[in-house]
Amino acid sequence: MTFTYLDQNALLKLGFKARKPDFRQRLDTALSGSLAIVVSSWHLIETAHTSNVAIAVELAEFIDSLRPSWLLERRDIQKLDVEDDFCRFLGIDCPNKPRITTRSAVHAALSRQKDSTRFDIPSSKFVKQWIEHPDQLKALDQAYIDNANSLIRLRELVKAGRVTEEIRRRVDEIMVGASLPTTTPAGLDVGRQLRADYIKQVKVVEIPSLAIETAISEHEWALQGGADRNTLIDKFHLISALPYVDEIISNDKFFAGIYPAAQKAGFVRAKLLNNDELLRRL
Repeated sequence: MTFTYLDQNALLKLGFKARKPDFRQRLDTALSGSLAIVVSSWHLIETAHTSNVAIAVELAEFIDSLRPSWLLERRDIQKLDVEDDFCRFLGIDCPNKPRITTRSAVHAALSRQKDSTRFDIPSSKFVKQWIEHPDQLKALDQAYIDNANSLIRLRELVKAGRVTEEIRRRVDEIMVGASLPTTTPAGLDVGRQLRADYIKQVKVVEIPSLAIETAISEHEWALQGGADRNTLIDKFHLISALPYVDEIISNDKFFAGIYPAAQKAGFVRAKLLNNDELLRRL
Protein backbone atom coordinates (compact mmCIF):
# COMPACT_ATOMS: atom_id res chain seq x y z
CA MET A 1 0.00 0.00 0.00
CA THR A 2 1.29 3.47 -0.94
CA PHE A 3 0.43 6.36 1.38
CA THR A 4 -0.17 9.31 -0.94
CA TYR A 5 -0.56 12.78 0.56
CA LEU A 6 -2.22 15.43 -1.62
CA ASP A 7 -1.75 19.15 -1.29
CA GLN A 8 -4.91 21.23 -1.55
CA ASN A 9 -4.55 21.98 -5.26
CA ALA A 10 -3.94 18.31 -6.07
CA LEU A 11 -7.02 17.41 -4.06
CA LEU A 12 -9.11 19.99 -5.92
CA LYS A 13 -7.89 18.78 -9.30
CA LEU A 14 -8.67 15.18 -8.39
CA GLY A 15 -12.11 16.21 -7.16
CA PHE A 16 -12.97 18.04 -10.37
CA LYS A 17 -11.90 15.09 -12.53
CA ALA A 18 -13.83 12.67 -10.32
CA ARG A 19 -17.07 14.39 -11.32
CA LYS A 20 -16.79 12.36 -14.52
CA PRO A 21 -18.18 8.84 -13.91
CA ASP A 22 -15.50 7.02 -15.96
CA PHE A 23 -12.66 8.71 -14.08
CA ARG A 24 -14.39 8.13 -10.76
CA GLN A 25 -14.61 4.43 -11.55
CA ARG A 26 -10.86 4.28 -12.29
CA LEU A 27 -10.15 6.18 -9.09
CA ASP A 28 -12.25 3.78 -7.03
CA THR A 29 -10.42 0.84 -8.59
CA ALA A 30 -7.08 2.37 -7.58
CA LEU A 31 -8.37 3.01 -4.05
CA SER A 32 -9.37 -0.64 -3.80
CA GLY A 33 -5.81 -1.57 -4.72
CA SER A 34 -2.52 -0.06 -3.59
CA LEU A 35 -3.46 3.65 -3.53
CA ALA A 36 -4.14 5.01 -0.04
CA ILE A 37 -4.93 8.73 0.08
CA VAL A 38 -3.78 10.65 3.16
CA VAL A 39 -5.22 14.01 4.20
CA SER A 40 -5.04 16.17 7.30
CA SER A 41 -7.09 18.67 9.25
CA TRP A 42 -5.41 21.36 7.16
CA HIS A 43 -7.38 20.24 4.11
CA LEU A 44 -10.60 20.95 5.98
CA ILE A 45 -9.30 24.31 7.19
CA GLU A 46 -8.42 25.28 3.61
CA THR A 47 -11.75 23.99 2.35
CA ALA A 48 -13.57 26.13 4.92
CA HIS A 49 -11.83 29.33 3.80
CA THR A 50 -14.63 30.28 1.46
CA SER A 51 -18.13 31.72 1.61
CA ASN A 52 -19.44 29.19 -0.91
CA VAL A 53 -20.90 26.53 1.36
CA ALA A 54 -22.10 24.29 -1.47
CA ILE A 55 -18.69 23.98 -3.13
CA ALA A 56 -16.96 23.49 0.23
CA VAL A 57 -19.39 20.76 1.29
CA GLU A 58 -18.96 19.01 -2.08
CA LEU A 59 -15.18 18.96 -1.61
CA ALA A 60 -15.49 17.76 1.99
CA GLU A 61 -17.78 14.93 0.91
CA PHE A 62 -15.32 14.04 -1.85
CA ILE A 63 -12.54 13.84 0.76
CA ASP A 64 -14.54 11.35 2.82
CA SER A 65 -15.46 9.37 -0.29
CA LEU A 66 -11.75 8.64 -0.78
CA ARG A 67 -11.80 6.71 2.51
CA PRO A 68 -8.55 8.45 3.41
CA SER A 69 -6.16 7.94 6.26
CA TRP A 70 -5.50 11.06 8.29
CA LEU A 71 -2.19 12.68 9.23
CA LEU A 72 -1.97 14.18 12.70
CA GLU A 73 -1.50 17.92 13.06
CA ARG A 74 2.08 19.22 13.00
CA ARG A 75 2.44 19.88 16.74
CA ASP A 76 0.98 16.48 17.62
CA ILE A 77 3.53 14.80 15.35
CA GLN A 78 6.36 16.76 16.94
CA LYS A 79 5.25 15.71 20.41
CA LEU A 80 5.24 12.04 19.42
CA ASP A 81 8.67 12.35 17.81
CA VAL A 82 10.08 13.98 20.95
CA GLU A 83 8.44 11.32 23.12
CA ASP A 84 10.14 8.58 21.06
CA ASP A 85 13.53 10.27 21.48
CA PHE A 86 12.95 10.80 25.20
CA CYS A 87 12.16 7.09 25.63
CA ARG A 88 15.44 6.21 23.91
CA PHE A 89 17.23 8.55 26.32
CA LEU A 90 15.55 6.82 29.27
CA GLY A 91 16.30 3.40 27.81
CA ILE A 92 12.69 2.26 27.93
CA ASP A 93 10.32 0.85 25.32
CA CYS A 94 8.00 3.37 23.74
CA PRO A 95 4.76 2.11 22.16
CA ASN A 96 4.49 2.88 18.48
CA LYS A 97 1.91 5.65 18.13
CA PRO A 98 0.92 6.14 14.50
CA ARG A 99 1.22 9.56 12.90
CA ILE A 100 -1.18 8.41 10.19
CA THR A 101 -4.44 7.42 11.79
CA THR A 102 -8.23 7.83 11.59
CA ARG A 103 -10.44 10.86 11.12
CA SER A 104 -11.82 10.56 14.63
CA ALA A 105 -8.33 10.31 16.19
CA VAL A 106 -7.21 13.48 14.43
CA HIS A 107 -10.34 15.39 15.45
CA ALA A 108 -9.96 14.17 19.03
CA ALA A 109 -6.31 15.27 19.11
CA LEU A 110 -7.28 18.74 17.92
CA SER A 111 -9.65 18.94 20.88
CA ARG A 112 -7.00 17.49 23.24
CA GLN A 113 -9.30 14.55 23.96
CA LYS A 114 -9.02 10.79 23.74
CA ASP A 115 -10.29 9.21 20.56
CA SER A 116 -13.88 8.01 20.60
CA THR A 117 -16.79 7.54 18.22
CA ARG A 118 -18.14 10.98 19.07
CA PHE A 119 -15.25 12.49 17.11
CA ASP A 120 -16.01 10.48 13.97
CA ILE A 121 -17.74 13.46 12.42
CA PRO A 122 -18.24 13.76 8.64
CA SER A 123 -15.87 16.31 7.13
CA SER A 124 -18.77 18.21 5.59
CA LYS A 125 -20.16 18.97 9.07
CA PHE A 126 -16.82 20.39 10.22
CA VAL A 127 -16.44 22.53 7.11
CA LYS A 128 -20.00 23.84 7.19
CA GLN A 129 -19.66 24.68 10.90
CA TRP A 130 -16.40 26.55 10.34
CA ILE A 131 -17.83 28.55 7.42
CA GLU A 132 -20.89 29.53 9.40
CA HIS A 133 -18.86 30.22 12.58
CA PRO A 134 -15.42 31.45 11.42
CA ASP A 135 -14.47 32.41 14.97
CA GLN A 136 -14.03 28.68 15.67
CA LEU A 137 -11.12 28.62 13.21
CA LYS A 138 -9.28 31.53 14.76
CA ALA A 139 -7.23 29.48 17.24
CA LEU A 140 -6.00 27.09 14.55
CA ASP A 141 -5.26 29.90 12.12
CA GLN A 142 -3.41 31.87 14.80
CA ALA A 143 -1.18 28.90 15.66
CA TYR A 144 0.02 28.71 12.05
CA ILE A 145 0.45 32.49 11.88
CA ASP A 146 2.54 32.53 15.06
CA ASN A 147 4.79 29.73 13.77
CA ALA A 148 5.34 31.52 10.47
CA ASN A 149 6.04 34.84 12.18
CA SER A 150 8.62 33.16 14.42
CA LEU A 151 10.45 31.74 11.42
CA ILE A 152 10.42 35.08 9.63
CA ARG A 153 11.74 36.86 12.73
CA LEU A 154 14.52 34.30 13.14
CA ARG A 155 15.47 34.72 9.49
CA GLU A 156 15.76 38.48 10.03
CA LEU A 157 17.94 37.99 13.12
CA VAL A 158 20.22 35.54 11.30
CA LYS A 159 20.75 37.98 8.46
CA ALA A 160 21.57 40.69 10.98
CA GLY A 161 24.19 38.42 12.54
CA ARG A 162 22.41 38.40 15.90
CA VAL A 163 21.80 34.65 16.21
CA THR A 164 24.73 32.87 17.86
CA GLU A 165 25.18 29.13 18.30
CA GLU A 166 24.24 29.61 21.94
CA ILE A 167 20.96 31.26 20.95
CA ARG A 168 20.23 28.52 18.42
CA ARG A 169 20.84 25.92 21.09
CA ARG A 170 18.50 27.71 23.47
CA VAL A 171 15.79 27.87 20.80
CA ASP A 172 16.16 24.10 20.26
CA GLU A 173 15.85 23.45 23.99
CA ILE A 174 12.70 25.56 24.27
CA MET A 175 11.16 23.88 21.22
CA VAL A 176 11.87 20.38 22.55
CA GLY A 177 10.83 21.28 26.10
CA ALA A 178 7.41 22.38 24.86
CA SER A 179 6.88 18.90 23.37
CA LEU A 180 8.35 16.84 26.21
CA PRO A 181 6.03 14.45 28.12
CA THR A 182 5.85 14.65 31.89
CA THR A 183 5.37 10.90 32.35
CA THR A 184 6.65 7.66 30.86
CA PRO A 185 4.34 5.58 28.62
CA ALA A 186 3.54 3.57 31.76
CA GLY A 187 2.35 6.74 33.52
CA LEU A 188 5.32 7.23 35.86
CA ASP A 189 6.43 10.78 36.61
CA VAL A 190 9.90 11.31 35.13
CA GLY A 191 10.74 14.24 37.37
CA ARG A 192 12.15 17.69 36.64
CA GLN A 193 15.80 16.63 36.80
CA LEU A 194 15.50 13.88 34.21
CA ARG A 195 13.68 16.25 31.90
CA ALA A 196 16.43 18.85 32.38
CA ASP A 197 19.15 16.25 31.73
CA TYR A 198 17.44 15.19 28.53
CA ILE A 199 17.01 18.73 27.25
CA LYS A 200 20.70 19.48 27.91
CA GLN A 201 21.84 16.69 25.61
CA VAL A 202 19.04 16.67 23.03
CA LYS A 203 19.90 16.94 19.35
CA VAL A 204 17.05 18.09 17.15
CA VAL A 205 18.85 16.60 14.13
CA GLU A 206 17.92 13.17 15.57
CA ILE A 207 14.17 13.92 15.85
CA PRO A 208 12.50 13.48 12.43
CA SER A 209 9.93 16.30 12.29
CA LEU A 210 12.16 18.79 14.10
CA ALA A 211 15.22 17.87 12.02
CA ILE A 212 13.32 18.49 8.79
CA GLU A 213 11.87 21.80 9.98
CA THR A 214 15.32 22.91 11.15
CA ALA A 215 16.86 22.06 7.78
CA ILE A 216 14.12 23.97 5.96
CA SER A 217 14.37 26.90 8.38
CA GLU A 218 18.11 27.21 7.82
CA HIS A 219 17.52 27.04 4.07
CA GLU A 220 14.96 29.83 4.40
CA TRP A 221 17.22 31.92 6.66
CA ALA A 222 19.84 31.96 3.91
CA LEU A 223 17.47 33.28 1.25
CA GLN A 224 17.26 36.91 0.26
CA GLY A 225 13.67 37.71 1.17
CA GLY A 226 12.50 34.13 1.55
CA ALA A 227 8.90 33.05 1.76
CA ASP A 228 6.16 35.26 3.11
CA ARG A 229 3.94 34.30 6.03
CA ASN A 230 1.05 32.93 3.95
CA THR A 231 3.40 30.76 1.89
CA LEU A 232 4.96 29.29 5.02
CA ILE A 233 1.59 28.62 6.63
CA ASP A 234 0.45 26.83 3.50
CA LYS A 235 3.48 24.50 3.62
CA PHE A 236 3.58 23.45 7.29
CA HIS A 237 1.24 20.52 6.73
CA LEU A 238 3.25 19.32 3.71
CA ILE A 239 6.47 19.49 5.74
CA SER A 240 4.87 17.41 8.51
CA ALA A 241 4.00 14.69 6.01
CA LEU A 242 7.55 14.24 4.69
CA PRO A 243 8.75 11.59 7.18
CA TYR A 244 5.54 9.56 7.28
CA VAL A 245 4.03 9.15 3.82
CA ASP A 246 5.38 7.48 0.68
CA GLU A 247 4.67 10.31 -1.72
CA ILE A 248 3.44 13.88 -1.75
CA ILE A 249 1.53 15.19 -4.76
CA SER A 250 2.15 18.88 -5.35
CA ASN A 251 2.92 21.26 -8.20
CA ASP A 252 3.95 23.96 -5.75
CA LYS A 253 7.24 25.59 -6.78
CA PHE A 254 8.10 26.81 -3.29
CA PHE A 255 7.68 23.32 -1.84
CA ALA A 256 9.75 21.84 -4.68
CA GLY A 257 12.44 24.37 -3.79
CA ILE A 258 12.63 23.41 -0.11
CA TYR A 259 12.32 19.65 -0.75
CA PRO A 260 16.08 19.14 -1.38
CA ALA A 261 16.86 21.03 1.84
CA ALA A 262 14.49 18.75 3.75
CA GLN A 263 16.14 15.66 2.27
CA LYS A 264 19.45 16.69 3.81
CA ALA A 265 17.96 16.07 7.26
CA GLY A 266 17.96 12.35 6.50
CA PHE A 267 14.38 11.56 7.52
CA VAL A 268 12.42 12.27 4.34
CA ARG A 269 10.45 9.22 3.28
CA ALA A 270 8.14 10.84 0.74
CA LYS A 271 8.89 11.16 -2.94
CA LEU A 272 7.69 14.43 -4.46
CA LEU A 273 5.47 13.97 -7.50
CA ASN A 274 3.42 16.41 -9.55
CA ASN A 275 -0.30 16.21 -10.24
CA ASP A 276 0.07 14.73 -13.70
CA GLU A 277 2.25 11.89 -12.41
CA LEU A 278 -0.58 10.81 -10.12
CA LEU A 279 -3.29 11.20 -12.75
CA ARG A 280 -1.35 9.10 -15.28
CA ARG A 281 -1.61 6.17 -12.85
CA LEU A 282 -5.41 6.36 -12.72
